[in-house]
Amino acid sequence: MKKRVVVFLDWQNVYMRARESFHSRDSPVADGQVDPVDLGHVLMRDHARRHPEDEFDLTEIRIYRGRPTQQHDPKGYAAFRRQEAAWRSNSKIRCTFTDLRYPQDWGEESCTDKPREKGIDVSLAVDLVTMCMEDRYDVAIVMSADYDLKPAISFVGRRTVSRGAPEVEVAAWKGDRGSKPLRIRLDGQPLYCIWLDRQSYWGVTDDRDYNRPADAPSKRGPRPGPYVPRL
Repeated sequence: MKKRVVVFLDWQNVYMRARESFHSRDSPVADGQVDPVDLGHVLMRDHARRHPEDEFDLTEIRIYRGRPTQQHDPKGYAAFRRQEAAWRSNSKIRCTFTDLRYPQDWGEESCTDKPREKGIDVSLAVDLVTMCMEDRYDVAIVMSADYDLKPAISFVGRRTVSRGAPEVEVAAWKGDRGSKPLRIRLDGQPLYCIWLDRQSYWGVTDDRDYNRPADAPSKRGPRPGPYVPRL
């Protein structure tokens, strides 16, 4: 019987870490986007490569993300809905959204704060633990650098040690610009990390500009070539 793999994506964390690892600060806002299905398969294949005695099935890709509100950010909300529609067209994707929290002076020239996500890490952690207890996966792969997820990941990891299943791993981007990559580590517990480099990143990028309607021509240029470090 194939082992069930569920991928948990802290979306804003995945997106922001990709931008930091592979793009400049002034890159277009679409840079850093990835196709969650392609990413899920890359993560599953990495796990399968290390366990050739087993077969695996990617059963779910769970996305956790803050949602712009139409009242505070109509353009951002419209872009979000286009991206959501693209995601929900695949039956493997499950989405959990919570409305972004906006500063009181949002929209005023004096406003310097940005909208913030609230409860995303809690939702992901609850699902990770609940689905473990309900035997809904054999392998969980969490892609996030949010240390608030440590207790939930540690819980699943302890069950792995005591019962042999399910397994839990984390994933992270590994940039080539000399910055220190971010990943979740556990105190006193082994936790395997799937490192995804630039080549892996370009293989899963989503080039669509969701800020533009589907019938609008794209202004994005060609995908850049491999980064060559300065000597």
